[in-house]
Amino acid sequence: MAVDMTRTQLTGLAPVLLASFLLGCSREIESDPATSANEGIRLSLASTASAADVDLGFHTFLYSERDVDVVSQLSSGYYFEQGIVVMTIHAEVGHAVKAGQLLAMLDDADVQIQLEAARAAVDDANANFARIEQMREKEVVPQAEYDAAVYAKRYADAELQRAELDLSRTRITAPFSGVVSRRYIRERELIKGNTPLFRITAMAPLRARLLVPETRATAFLAGAPVQITGATGESATARVLVVSPTVDPGSGTREVIIELLEPNGFRPGAAVLIEPSEEETTER
Repeated sequence: MAVDMTRTQLTGLAPVLLASFLLGCSREIESDPATSANEGIRLSLASTASAADVDLGFHTFLYSERDVDVVSQLSSGYYFEQGIVVMTIHAEVGHAVKAGQLLAMLDDADVQIQLEAARAAVDDANANFARIEQMREKEVVPQAEYDAAVYAKRYADAELQRAELDLSRTRITAPFSGVVSRRYIRERELIKGNTPLFRITAMAPLRARLLVPETRATAFLAGAPVQITGATGESATARVLVVSPTVDPGSGTREVIIELLEPNGFRPGAAVLIEPSEEETTER
């Protein structure tokens, strides 16, 4: 009977002991120093980010206002669809370029032929118009024939302008001063109309876009200074360029554009923290 009572007691105690064991294991896992440290870091980062967003400033990225892809722009339908060959490349990624500097040359043999044909057509149209005009003075030319000569001359002039434009576009040049941030083409590659060739990025001025809660928008005033801090501690003073006069109803924020005239070690795409001036101004 004693043995039966002991077995019964042990049977009843088994779930309790198992639960205690599992609880202890759980506590041991949770109290692992590495896990606790990681959790502390996570909480610290979360609180830091929260403090930065709420009390210190705004996290965002810098961008260049002048940052574009240079594309092939041959206006002729033949080249747009059939393509044209890249003959030479004169700029590489990382090269600083000036506005108008040659980046690449496209095959211009066919364009030159079209240009000569267009010039011949203009000469013919001009000669025919001069003849018709002399006859018109003698009133021996119908008005319709004179009008046709005028239109033919205008059409020939337009075709010549198109050919000259196509020839100029076989010389790929930089639209503004900056650096070559991408090169999409290779020599002897066949490209078609509107194909990206290079990406040119101006290193200054740099801008940043903020979405500021309406309650904090008074800290930003057009023309006022702000502090920019980079990921590695570099800092500079920028200016507020634009403060949106309206509030986005979905987010309750106002758009603020910051401009940094000189790079001061910052680059387009860099993550930065932007803080308004210490003395918050009241919006006028």
